[in-house]
Amino acid sequence: MGRQERTASSCQGSWTPATVREPAAGIALPSNVMAGPGAPTVAELGAPGAARVSAGSGIAQAAHALVRAAARGLLTTGTYGTLADGLAHGELNTLLGRD
Repeated sequence: MGRQERTASSCQGSWTPATVREPAAGIALPSNVMAGPGAPTVAELGAPGAARVSAGSGIAQAAHALVRAAARGLLTTGTYGTLADGLAHGELNTLLGRD
């Protein structure tokens, strides 16, 4: 697989264990794979040589979807049920290193 093919493959988000193997074997540096929904698992990408698997903006996109759902729930029902799964202040402070 040539450099242009690898670039096109990574842009399409079509990493598979087979497409990870050759680039990972051909360079002396750790390889990074961008992955998201529908991609092989971290273990499946790591086995052929991916040293890191990145979610890119996927985590932020998932968080924004939760914000949208919570806002819609509040605006459409006038109740707070969509906020029920939020993090407790203590847990959030721990995650942010403020405990």
